[in-house]
Amino acid sequence: MRSQIANRLRSNSIPLNSVTPPVTSKDYSTPLANLAARILYRSPLPSQNDLPVFILNAAAFPDARTSDYDALLPYVLARLPDDEELIGGHGYELVFFAGGEGGNEALQNKKARPGWGWFLQAYHVLTRATRKRLHTLYIVHEKKWIRVLMEMFATVVSPKFRKKIVHVSTLSGLALHIPIEDLLIPPSAYLADRRKSPDIHAPYVSGRRAFAVKHPLHIAADGSIRLPRVLREATSFILMEDNIKVVGIFRVSARAQTVEVLKEAYDRGHKFIVWKERNTVLASSHRREGVGDVWVEELEQIEGFDLHAAAALIKLWYKELREPIFPPTSYQFLEKYYGNPNHELEPAQLVAMLSMHDDWTPIHDENSRHILIMHLLPLLHKVAQYQDWNQMTPDNLAMCFAPSLLRGPDPIEDLRLSTIVRRILVSMIAHWRHLEPLLNTSYEKFEESLRMPEAIEDREDPLEEAQSNQSLEIETRVSGITLQDNEDSDEGDEGSPPPLPPRPRAATVARETFAKDDPFTVASSDRADASNFSTSSRTGLVSAVALNDALVSPHSGLRTSSVEKGVSNGISTSMGPYSKIDSADAGIFHNVSPLRRKPAPNLAPLPRYSTIVTDQSAALQSIQHYNNVPPDDDNNRGMMGANDLPVYQEGLQRDDEPAPSPNSPLAVNDSFVQRKPLPKTTSGV
Repeated sequence: MRSQIANRLRSNSIPLNSVTPPVTSKDYSTPLANLAARILYRSPLPSQNDLPVFILNAAAFPDARTSDYDALLPYVLARLPDDEELIGGHGYELVFFAGGEGGNEALQNKKARPGWGWFLQAYHVLTRATRKRLHTLYIVHEKKWIRVLMEMFATVVSPKFRKKIVHVSTLSGLALHIPIEDLLIPPSAYLADRRKSPDIHAPYVSGRRAFAVKHPLHIAADGSIRLPRVLREATSFILMEDNIKVVGIFRVSARAQTVEVLKEAYDRGHKFIVWKERNTVLASSHRREGVGDVWVEELEQIEGFDLHAAAALIKLWYKELREPIFPPTSYQFLEKYYGNPNHELEPAQLVAMLSMHDDWTPIHDENSRHILIMHLLPLLHKVAQYQDWNQMTPDNLAMCFAPSLLRGPDPIEDLRLSTIVRRILVSMIAHWRHLEPLLNTSYEKFEESLRMPEAIEDREDPLEEAQSNQSLEIETRVSGITLQDNEDSDEGDEGSPPPLPPRPRAATVARETFAKDDPFTVASSDRADASNFSTSSRTGLVSAVALNDALVSPHSGLRTSSVEKGVSNGISTSMGPYSKIDSADAGIFHNVSPLRRKPAPNLAPLPRYSTIVTDQSAALQSIQHYNNVPPDDDNNRGMMGANDLPVYQEGLQRDDEPAPSPNSPLAVNDSFVQRKPLPKTTSGV
């Protein structure tokens, strides 16, 4: 059955040729050869098994409706190792980046890619050594049609083929199998991975090497200060003769995802990063023990990162400096001495600002002055010399870099100070030729700092060690008060702040309400608890109400009311108004007999039509009214305006209502009279 399917698929395709014409032949096609070099190329470094690694880039597949895949196949297969190399070696590994860029028609459109029969026949065109010596096939960013194709090969062509396939969805997953920092990964594969994962993590190599590191400038093996790798390579690519004349350097924005990918690559210590702008190509090299310098071959056909990505990467490096060139502590100094826009900056002032021996400068950090002298100012001055071509004057360059040199807590203040920094940069770029001898530097030293170091350990930036919890150094750059947590500090340590004082046991606030002229006065903090009312037998006044319901005594464990707590504070609440007593008479809180309130009389629940007792005190009447009238849930007010309630005289009876029968629950004694429902008032019940 399997052979029948294979023969049917082969019969639908034209027989393919696996041999390319000679280079000197008229039939040799240079465009097809260059296209094949983009589709399949060899990574410079071998794998961990010391096997050659080939990269198959699906993003470079052409449109099948406009390209001849039958003519292209021999040029692609010619890039694989020949039989002599495979027979004498141990095989090879293949990494297939199946995702590619989203705009590739060959990957998105079914009609834009060749048919299944072409893939099957292309597999059989391979020599036996090429098929058998394939050690591992890594498929990254796999699509559905790729999965179907691989399953067809494993089922129809060779069942052993499935054992050689490793499926991974992201570059982080690929890093678990092989070191991705040794691969020559095309930019399209990075962008395809960004749609699946927000970042790339490779074990033992991911971290901080170039951006936001504690020491931005490193000490070389000979004791001199060297530039980081990202500045060396990006600056060298910009200063190439054709690139420095491109219009809008540092002004044209690059793709944000591309800049983030490059940042991760340099922080990861990726060995091979290819820069390409039209016909100008630059790639980093790697020195391998026993081999020497390893370079990327056939750079013209391989994808690379463009010029504007290199310029944006340099601006990002300055923006993410842990210590900005102009820190927030220098803002006041800048406004005072350089804030006048009509004041022309003299070269002597600029030299004093950049000098290593002058502390009277807004650039406090010595590393920041080294960075300006060694890299930024020579670079901007060189670009400004080609302003007739690239249209980047000193003012335009300063406008692009000034925001990257400031980073304070207030973005609005940074924007306001950027105008001052812009004026300073314009003056430095314009007078750089005069400043170079005064600062003991030259353009030749700048070019020398951009060359690849001779020492192997200086070619790659060291990985900043991850700080553990015990040795974590807290670095905070904030203006104002810094709060520190002293809970973990020992009390016996010298210099430690004293402990906070203990909290008081009783923190009760009592509110006194006196109303001698009114029949009664009510003050309440919680309407849901009517037991907070207390009456005075002498004056008939409600003397006090506790704001807090109860506190727990630390000695006896009993709950004491706010009236009882008044005794411990030297306040007497037994009779009428409060009166001050001696604290000695109060004694200790738990030894003083608690003053109990007179319990409220047991009142039977009354219906909606409440009654008023005319022969009792006004305070008791208020309590009875409070218990029978429903509270106002909308406003949650207390017994406000109780003095305005109508009081009916004894023996008064309405003519339109019959007297209740003796057995009725509404029956009352002679001293009780029936009245209307209480009207609702806006000020509360």
